[in-house]
Amino acid sequence: MKKVIFSLVLALVSLGVNAQSVVKTEDGKYPVYCTVMGYNFWGIGKVKVELDFGDRTNSKSFQSLYDADGKKLKFNSMMEVLDYMGKRGWHVNGTYYITKSMNQNVIHYLLEKRVDNDSQKAEGLSLKDDD
Repeated sequence: MKKVIFSLVLALVSLGVNAQSVVKTEDGKYPVYCTVMGYNFWGIGKVKVELDFGDRTNSKSFQSLYDADGKKLKFNSMMEVLDYMGKRGWHVNGTYYITKSMNQNVIHYLLEKRVDNDSQKAEGLSLKDDD
């Protein structure tokens, strides 16, 4: 009898359980995030940029930006990168450094964009996997 009552209570409790869902705000949009990593090896010259949208499971999660001609974009500074991304709807949410080999500090910018669906994440960006 205890097993039947326990099973019944467990079934009733589980009726109110929902899987994780996307909570949209009153404008119908929700936030998505992207990490932008910028670096140059000698501290001079153009900045190389890599992006991570967090939707890849392999070890090569970073992608690079390319122009309309298929050439990898290089920027004069990280501020130019942030301006480029800002024109495409991204906003800086935070920053952090990671020290790589040979004590090279690589800055990571956490960017946020509000979208209606996930297909809008890379809207206006030409991305390719890094070689």
